[in-house]
Amino acid sequence: MENVEDFIDQLIDEKGYSDLDDDVRQELKTDMIQRLMDQIDQAAINALPEDKAIELADKLDDESFDDEKVAEFMQNSGVDLQQVALETMLQFRMLYLGEAEAPSTEESTEAEAPTEEDAAEVAE
Repeated sequence: MENVEDFIDQLIDEKGYSDLDDDVRQELKTDMIQRLMDQIDQAAINALPEDKAIELADKLDDESFDDEKVAEFMQNSGVDLQQVALETMLQFRMLYLGEAEAPSTEESTEAEAPTEEDAAEVAE
């Protein structure tokens, strides 16, 4: 989760909120992490093939199908969770910073975009 926290810290700074009180910054950061993780979860579910989505819905009705089993199901679903996480992080960044499109230069993309390592951590 450290890479996700770094990603969110970078967004907060890029937005111009680098001088926030520590408590306010931590609250904002916690909220943003939760929102990002919710969006990644939703994007991963939306990426499921229809048969897997139906299977997951059925399994979620079982109270013994806990978070660990959901994660295992998603890992074995055939969805490229790393790619889903990366794309979601990019969209999150663009929306938060109010950008209409992704950065156009390769140089700025490397400096500002989440890395595959960030996405891999989220996909775990």
